[in-house]
Amino acid sequence: MNLIDFGVITLNCFGVESQMPMLRTSSEAFPASKKVLKDIPYVLRVEFRDLARDVTKIVGKPIACHKCNGFLISVDQIKENPKIGKHFICPFCSTLNVIEGEVVFAGNESDFVISPAPEQTDTVTDAVPVGGKSFIALIDVSGSMSGVNLSAVKRSLSTSIESLAANSPDTMFGLIEFESSVVFRNLQTGEPIVLPRETYASLDSIVESTKSLLDKFNLVHIGKNSEKVKQHVQALRDMGGTALGPAVAMAYVIAKHRNVGRVVILTDGLANEGIGALEGYQVTPASKFYESIGSMFSELGTAIDVVGIASGAGMELKTLGLMPEATNGQMYYVTPNELDRSLSRLAGASLLGRDVEVRLITPAGVKLKDASGISHAVIEDLKKKSESKIAVVGNEHELYVEVEPEDEIEQEEIPIQVQVAYTDETGARRLRSVTTRLKVADKEEEIIDTLDPTVGATFVTQKAGEESFRGDRASGRERIASFRSALKKREMKAPKKIKKAFDKIERALEKEEAEIEHQEKKLKAASASAPSEVSDEAFTESLAQMRRSSREMFEEDEEE
Repeated sequence: MNLIDFGVITLNCFGVESQMPMLRTSSEAFPASKKVLKDIPYVLRVEFRDLARDVTKIVGKPIACHKCNGFLISVDQIKENPKIGKHFICPFCSTLNVIEGEVVFAGNESDFVISPAPEQTDTVTDAVPVGGKSFIALIDVSGSMSGVNLSAVKRSLSTSIESLAANSPDTMFGLIEFESSVVFRNLQTGEPIVLPRETYASLDSIVESTKSLLDKFNLVHIGKNSEKVKQHVQALRDMGGTALGPAVAMAYVIAKHRNVGRVVILTDGLANEGIGALEGYQVTPASKFYESIGSMFSELGTAIDVVGIASGAGMELKTLGLMPEATNGQMYYVTPNELDRSLSRLAGASLLGRDVEVRLITPAGVKLKDASGISHAVIEDLKKKSESKIAVVGNEHELYVEVEPEDEIEQEEIPIQVQVAYTDETGARRLRSVTTRLKVADKEEEIIDTLDPTVGATFVTQKAGEESFRGDRASGRERIASFRSALKKREMKAPKKIKKAFDKIERALEKEEAEIEHQEKKLKAASASAPSEVSDEAFTESLAQMRRSSREMFEEDEEE
């Protein structure tokens, strides 16, 4: 079996013809030691939108090293020995591996179907989406939503339902309404399934109570039921307080047992009833609750998105934002007039993969130093084990990994492999393997000659956003300023095409640094003692910066 690299030839944002595979590196050359490139991070970019591109598909698993799990790349690695038999020496850790059975190797880029999609039946798909192509809306119908806010939610949600019905009719949909009561709505009969109020103070109580009602929780095909769903949306009425935490806990149980891919929360007020309340004394602090339940959703492979509707008072999106931060979800802070755009974007965002497992395989002497574009917990996992799990990935998601030489690398070339295991929209379990080979350079000029500064610039921007989201905006600004300074020092030595790139990078980074400064000024002028619109807006911007993709940062350049 011989596999071919099916990289797509395209024009990058600097007008240079190049390959655009799933894996892109800072340069085609890798520093032989830390002293070769001291102040510019060497970064790998994994573009998850590439999962949608067709590459060689193979049923089964490639042969892997029993020590580091690096895949057999090509037939050239296979050796025969009378005593050992058929075997290969792992190019990453130099371990000898005996080969038994069919030889399946990974090539430069291949997609392995580990397990096929389950067979679909009417019984299953009437309640549970086979591939997790599903959507639950949690709608705040508390008293503060009365008037223009609730009207905007009804209008925008109805438009999104129409769009899903037309463009993705197989999507399964569910609706939870929350105020002082938490209700899952049967969208075919209209029956309200109410979460008992006596359970609100305890996550365990909510989970057990919701599990006892599971037979009543059915999602509906949006294509077949769009008119009924819109009728229920239009019937929403504002009432009491804001039991947001209990609603999220109820949604967790439904997501777990109904294979839900995305939960979208629309709210305009401060959670003030039950677990997760942001007012008054709580046995479980709100920040701990939302961080924990975000991790629980992440384990399910479910994204949580939060849409905060500006109403003149704060919602503490810094705390609610711990859920999208943990699950690779989105967070928006919008006026009622801006709601259409954010909901439309969420409804149209496809999940290319759920239950995503990422593994980086590097040779001895190359260390994973840091990562960005994902949650803090996942980054810490990657730093410890060079592998971790991401809840979901879509077209807009990119993972950045900073690597560095530990000691002097003596080889002339090193391999790096990225493995991404995921469940696709059909429910099939797949694994994409991408391998690149990098020339080892002991001179900085060799790295600068093929430098792609968009990779490092996006990584630095995302790390600055991460620091800002956690309240350390000064470090975020310093990170960007330091990278700008490092590029400036190399500008005169760089080839002509790279110089042109430096100018565009400088403009983009100047804009990102200015955004953090703007956030700092706004926060200094606002009261730190209570939730505020200023704080909500600043932390929403910081989370967006954490997830800023290269496409977003350099979109204008691509259009030039």
